[in-house]
Amino acid sequence: MSVALRTAVIAFVMSILDAPVSAHVDAVVSPDRLWKAWTFEPLIVLSILITGVTYAHGVRRLWAHAGSGRGVSYARALAFAAGEGALLLALISPLDALGGTLLSAHMAQHGLLVGVAPPLLLLGRPSVAFAWLLGRSAPSHPSATMMWRSVNAFARELATPLGATMLQGVVLWIWHAPALFDAALEHEWLHAMEHLCFFVSALLFWEVLLNCRSGRHSAAAFAAAFVTFMHSGLLGGLITMAPAPLYLSYVGRTESWGLNALEDQQLAGLFMWLPLGLPYLVAGLVLASGLVLKGPEDPGTRRLPVSSVSQR
Repeated sequence: MSVALRTAVIAFVMSILDAPVSAHVDAVVSPDRLWKAWTFEPLIVLSILITGVTYAHGVRRLWAHAGSGRGVSYARALAFAAGEGALLLALISPLDALGGTLLSAHMAQHGLLVGVAPPLLLLGRPSVAFAWLLGRSAPSHPSATMMWRSVNAFARELATPLGATMLQGVVLWIWHAPALFDAALEHEWLHAMEHLCFFVSALLFWEVLLNCRSGRHSAAAFAAAFVTFMHSGLLGGLITMAPAPLYLSYVGRTESWGLNALEDQQLAGLFMWLPLGLPYLVAGLVLASGLVLKGPEDPGTRRLPVSSVSQR
C-alpha cells in the first residue's frame, strides 16, 4: 500500500472518530440558509490541512535537491492542490449539509469523493513528496509495522484492475441500496463510514489505473475504466427511471428547492449517469489512446524507479 493510500486511510479514520452526534438528516437546508451551512469538523479540516502541508514540504525538499519542477512537476503539484480543494468542497462546503436535503447534492458529493478528488490527488505523486519528507527508513513501532504488513498483503490482492474494479463496484452498489443509504443519513457514524468506503476504494481504483503504463496492463486498465463507466451509468439509469422515490429519507425535504422527492431523485440519477461517469470515460480514452499510439511495451524496457527525480 502506497504512502498516499496510508495517509488517506489515517486521515479519514480520524474524521470518523470526530463524527458529530446529530444525524445528517436532521437539518433541512433551504436556499436562504445555504451559504451559512458550512461544516467545520475539526479533525476533517486538520487531516486535510496536515496532508497538504506534508505534501508541500516534501515537494519543497525535492525541488531544493533536484531543481524546481523536477520529480513532481508544477502541473502535478497543482493537481494535488485541486484534489485537496475537491475534498474541502465535498466535506466542508455547504454541499455536505445540502446532501441531507437534496439527493442530487448528495450524489454530487459522492462524485467528488469517488471520481474527482482521488485521481487529482494521485496525479500529484504524493508518494514521492511524502518519501522525500519522511524518508524511507522512518522508525516505526513493531506492532504498527506488523499491522501495515497485513494491510499491504490484503491490498496487494486488490491492487489489480480486476480486484480494484470489483471492489469499487461492490462499494458503489451496496451503499446506494435504499435501506443502507437511508440508514447512513440517519446515523452520522454510518454516513462517515460510507464516505470512507467510497474514498478508499476509489483511491485504490485510480492508483491501479494510473500505474498501468505498459501496453499489456493498459488494456486491463482500459477494461476496468470501461466496466466502471458502464455499471455506474446503469446504476444512475435505474435511479433516474424509478417510478417512485427510492430513498424515503428525502420525502418531504426537497420542496423548498422547487422539487418533489421523485424529481430530485431523477436529477440525482442523471447526475450519476452522465457527469459522474465522465472521469471514467476520460480515463478510458486516455488509456485507449496509449494502446493505439504506443503499442505493447518492449519486454526489455525497464520502468524507472518511482523515486527518480528526473521524472516529471
